[in-house]
Amino acid sequence: MDKKYDLEIGIDLHNNFSQVAVVDTEGRTVSCARFPNSPDVLGKFFDSLGESYRVTFESTRNYFWLADFLNEKGISFIMSNPFLNRAIANIHAKNDRYDAAILANLTRSNMIASCFVPSKPIRELRELVRCRMSIMHQQTVFKNRIHALLAKYNFNGPYQYIFGPNGREWLQTQKFSPLVKELIEDSLDSIDYLRSKADKLYEKIKRRVIKHPWYKILASVPGIGLVHAATLIAEIADISRFPRVESFVRYSGLSVNTFASADKIHYGHINKQSNYYIRTALVEASQLIVRKDPGLSAFYRYLKGLKGHGIATVAVARKLSRSIYFMLKKQTEYKYRKINIAWVKPNARITAISTKQMAGCNVY
Repeated sequence: MDKKYDLEIGIDLHNNFSQVAVVDTEGRTVSCARFPNSPDVLGKFFDSLGESYRVTFESTRNYFWLADFLNEKGISFIMSNPFLNRAIANIHAKNDRYDAAILANLTRSNMIASCFVPSKPIRELRELVRCRMSIMHQQTVFKNRIHALLAKYNFNGPYQYIFGPNGREWLQTQKFSPLVKELIEDSLDSIDYLRSKADKLYEKIKRRVIKHPWYKILASVPGIGLVHAATLIAEIADISRFPRVESFVRYSGLSVNTFASADKIHYGHINKQSNYYIRTALVEASQLIVRKDPGLSAFYRYLKGLKGHGIATVAVARKLSRSIYFMLKKQTEYKYRKINIAWVKPNARITAISTKQMAGCNVY
């Protein structure tokens, strides 16, 4: 934001139209108009300005086309954080004209809270990863529906996982009522269909990620496979945008909210105004890494005895996020952690650790 512009343009972006406000260096509104969401119409409007200008718009679900259009035109732009700007620009009465003008004025005053704008390849990778995650969630819905039907009619299977070959064979031998049988078969068909879609997306993700310079680094972490590595690559995009490790931990949704007043400090829950996908990937990976990393295994067992499984798992994920930050900064692969003696209770039962595992241990 060091460069000075003659005009600041605020855009209040909607599904079918955009409210545009043009503000000069003194904060005066030069023009305010509503345009359809057409690159041709907006392009003609920007060409008519004939001066140096910058565009500011909020991060909404439909910003992709606008960011691509501005990039193609070579127009400088900022994507603002609506959650943070709301506290600055709060007013009792508001409308689209006001929203567009306040965006321009906040940028003019260097008070805008900006967002990172990922490149087009990164956005496409995010779409693939998030779409696959959504499909896997839908699969879980149909699996839970089958489990609920079996529980309602007291059918207890001999297999813990009934969606494999043996479990499906058992389902075929059961004497369900015609309605229950039809519902189960429909759910199984939906699971098979969704699985085929997930497999196709997996192959597309693999082709995009396998040659990425971060993939080998992230895959060296126990518990992080191709999908989790792709999630981290897509959601982090550029590790240099986090100046400190605390910033990355906060963005990952693994930092703890702190409320302090005078001499009293209260620590609340983890921060939910963060990246859900990174948090999910790291929490899932942490449940496997505690079986492989001796240091994190001891830490998990120690904290589990004090706070329980959930808090201990999130704490491990928090340590893992710090490790990943420094791994990507230094371009080094994962190293096992040393065991802190404070984590080991004299009477605690700790899994035996081989000499090979302890060799080269390091704490990030």
